[in-house]
Amino acid sequence: MKIKKRIDIEELGLDLSKLTEEELYKIAEIAEVEIRKALDEVLGPRIIKYLLIVNVFIDDKLNVFVDLSTDSHVPPAISLENVLDRAIKRGLDKAAAYVRTLAREIKEGIRESTEHSHINA
Repeated sequence: MKIKKRIDIEELGLDLSKLTEEELYKIAEIAEVEIRKALDEVLGPRIIKYLLIVNVFIDDKLNVFVDLSTDSHVPPAISLENVLDRAIKRGLDKAAAYVRTLAREIKEGIRESTEHSHINA
């Protein structure tokens, strides 16, 4: 089964030019780890195989794309589509929480002052 959906995330007023490559990587990593955890918790040994790709990039906005395809033995009582939707939502929610934290730190100057303190140390 393969699902593609689009979810718009709220406007944070984040200056995207201030995001580093490492932070973009961290956003993808957080989403991927949480999706994998959710799939393992719900489907566990019923998963035969799955392919998960999380792509994060910036154009005029921050984009997080999740491509998930899976082959699984699930009983009819379990909706595989709902399981995948919930797993993706969990991953995107965790990634969004990280982005909100970054936005707050950038606005408050916390991140820059931390970076400068390491440089001067």
